[in-house]
Amino acid sequence: MPDNEKKHSKFLYVLLTCVILSIASSFYFFYFKKDFNFIIETKCIPELETCFHRDCTNPDNCPPNGLSYYNTYTLRANDFKFCGVNEDCLLSCTSGSINCTKTQCTESDLSTGVCISPANISYLN
Repeated sequence: MPDNEKKHSKFLYVLLTCVILSIASSFYFFYFKKDFNFIIETKCIPELETCFHRDCTNPDNCPPNGLSYYNTYTLRANDFKFCGVNEDCLLSCTSGSINCTKTQCTESDLSTGVCISPANISYLN
């Protein structure tokens, strides 16, 4: 074999090895270890607590869960299996059976209308 073909052959072996290692490590972290986070939306009652708000009058602007008023929680993907049959993690997150972090509304969110507080709910009705 000429030197030029040997260099191409070595390069292809190195490249193929890197691709296989990359796929194997991604598969391990995302499928077995589940080393990433989920962001979930749960029901929220705007008369009782501060909620995120989106206009669902047009169904195309709304996600499949159809929640206009909602809270968001971040949890590890590995803990998602403890959320229950209907994948509603509200009870698991609020009871502390799994470690969830609730996303809080900021003053900026309240002023732009992304969030609604119980004090501001009267003007919507």
